[in-house]
Amino acid sequence: MPRLIGIYGGTFDPIHLGHTNAAAEVQRKLGLDEVRMLLSAQPPHKNSPVLSALDRYHLLLLALKGSLALHADDTEMQRPGPSYMVDTLLGIRGSMPEARLILILGMEAFNGLMSWYRWEDLLKLAHIVITDRAGFDNNMAPTLKDYAAPFMTDDKSQLEAATHGKIYHLAVQPVDISATQIRQLIKDNKPVRQWLSDDCLEEIKRRRFYASTN
Repeated sequence: MPRLIGIYGGTFDPIHLGHTNAAAEVQRKLGLDEVRMLLSAQPPHKNSPVLSALDRYHLLLLALKGSLALHADDTEMQRPGPSYMVDTLLGIRGSMPEARLILILGMEAFNGLMSWYRWEDLLKLAHIVITDRAGFDNNMAPTLKDYAAPFMTDDKSQLEAATHGKIYHLAVQPVDISATQIRQLIKDNKPVRQWLSDDCLEEIKRRRFYASTN
């Protein structure tokens, strides 16, 4: 059987339970063999991360310690220049031509798809699963509705039937927190334990990441 592989990209500055809970829920509901938590080393659409790629990846490893289904992926750290998703998918597709690749995007990220580098090539390489995100209306942007319509399916078996080319919307239980909010809370010396894994939090404290003295 071809493998079903989820790709969950993010800056992860820092990785938090909103990321990992959503990825784990998609993995369970779709029966994915694994979800690769892909660290965006040089995110092209955002300001420079606060932490280095190496430090963010270290926190990612700590957050995923013990997980059987979620795996840290440093592919984009090995490649110079901006971290373009299309390049990553091309690399995976080249090494695993029969795999069913599932690019997992929140609705907010999906609505910005047309600003991505070679965005029209993504569905030639992977399926896209759109998840809800707390604090947003979770409605597809009008500019994307016409584009997405021919690819939309409400039958998740379609994700197994082909290697790529489908868009599937999946409701998850989103955690209403963002990395930006977590960084500010840490800077203000306010509690964040409920949104971070224990190992991740202890390392942030030990290294004084995001503290006001940084």
